[in-house]
Amino acid sequence: MRFLKALVVFFVLISTKSFATAQVPDYLIVDKDTLQIQSNPLEEYFKTHPIPENLTTTVSTGNWRGYIAFFKFLNGKLVVENIYKENYKENSKGKTDFFLTSIYKDVFGEKSNFECNFYSGLLICASGNIVEYVHMGYSSLYENYNLIEIKNGINIKSKKFTTKEFQKFKIDYFKYYKRTEAYKLQVKQFKDETVGKGEIGMSNSSFLIENPGIGKENQSLKKKEAEFRADKQIDSFMFAFLSDYMKTIEIPTN
Repeated sequence: MRFLKALVVFFVLISTKSFATAQVPDYLIVDKDTLQIQSNPLEEYFKTHPIPENLTTTVSTGNWRGYIAFFKFLNGKLVVENIYKENYKENSKGKTDFFLTSIYKDVFGEKSNFECNFYSGLLICASGNIVEYVHMGYSSLYENYNLIEIKNGINIKSKKFTTKEFQKFKIDYFKYYKRTEAYKLQVKQFKDETVGKGEIGMSNSSFLIENPGIGKENQSLKKKEAEFRADKQIDSFMFAFLSDYMKTIEIPTN
């Protein structure tokens, strides 16, 4: 549901020729390093175990999911080390100070190291300098990528990519994803939540201005044009903002 809300915000922003905001990532702790993750393993869990809204951040356009989670591997298993809500307060100089408040016990209880045995997918760990900054989701490009494949919460294998290698991998995986039933279901869900409410692809004002005198005989053409725009916008959003469709290091061939 958070992604559907983000999708609506995205289309409102691009309709005014603005850009949606880059997102703060979750993190993976590996030895002495803390790596940012361009994927969000807990989103799958929160679909069936919704996080209470009072525990999430509601003031930051840079954090649509409303929390920041820190993960680590414990005996080869992916676990939640901690999860935080972003808070803020005004300091004595009238400026805003942001800080993190742990919500781990409220979400997962007293037992530490909550196991992510529900999660199968890729942890996309970006590192190094930013090669190209993109003010949208996790679209910024970095020098290096380490992809870690997880199955039922267990670390299966990993592979390192350069910027160009990762770009090609993402494009090729999205081409595969578009052939799947999961893609069709996701697009339908987006359309049900947005197109049906007039959020995307339904404005014909520019068409009518450029084509005065067009009457009812072109309603079918205008509908097809709107549907085409909606499909392109949804694809752009999914490719730029979502990454959970990438499940394995090797792209399936079926």
